[in-house]
Amino acid sequence: MPTRPLGGAGQRRVPRVAPWSKQVQGKANDVSLTGSEDVFVALHEDGLNDLLSRFFTTRARYLNYGSSAFVASTTAAATRIDVISFPGIPGGIHWFVRLEIPRVDVHPQSMGLPPELDPLGVQRVSLVTKVSLCVDCGERERQPDNPRDDKPDDRTHDHPDRPAGKLDPVCFEIEVFIIARAERTTLNGKPAVRLIVERIELVDFEPDPFESVLECILLKIIRAAIAQAVLPLDAISAGTFTLTPNVGPNAQDDQLQLAGALTV
Repeated sequence: MPTRPLGGAGQRRVPRVAPWSKQVQGKANDVSLTGSEDVFVALHEDGLNDLLSRFFTTRARYLNYGSSAFVASTTAAATRIDVISFPGIPGGIHWFVRLEIPRVDVHPQSMGLPPELDPLGVQRVSLVTKVSLCVDCGERERQPDNPRDDKPDDRTHDHPDRPAGKLDPVCFEIEVFIIARAERTTLNGKPAVRLIVERIELVDFEPDPFESVLECILLKIIRAAIAQAVLPLDAISAGTFTLTPNVGPNAQDDQLQLAGALTV
């Protein structure tokens, strides 16, 4: 098998991985999937869904966000965020956001999408999740003329850093469809892959102007949450060799595909 040097003198020589090939347009011509690269790697959408499920299950703080009335402090289960400040509202408006673990479909499309996102574009990934949004409508400051405040608030005894008052959340849940692209990034200085959300769509949500406002808010929240799920490519190795990607990730054939060099 032919070999090629990794770089300067004295470095180990790595066996060149035989290029994968496939039939193109029904012809018998072999076309290399690696081109001039050493190795081709493909992650099927089923494997991507497994990885995302494991990532968010062990790091639920990237799916659950709340101000201090809901989340006393950031833990593995949830992330504490700031209240929404507004003049005349003591302590601000407390709120909470929860995302379900998203389900992924890599081009070509096999998961149903709303008309605004259908069909799934080339080199794109679709996701679907559910988002719960809660706002605390309780009183954050005790009022002497409010008989409900006569009872002690046990929650503040357990968590003195939380604001006093009764927690009275009002919530709703909505399904969200998402279009994203895959891109290379780094994690602790090493190559990695993540999904960047481009568009979202809410289904059967009226009136339309309110839907547009909510989509704007949820797009920012979902984009930030999904971007936290970073797949380190140093996990992809063959013995002492590690993939350094130079091509991709390409979203096609129900896979995220990369090609690159094998390095020691």
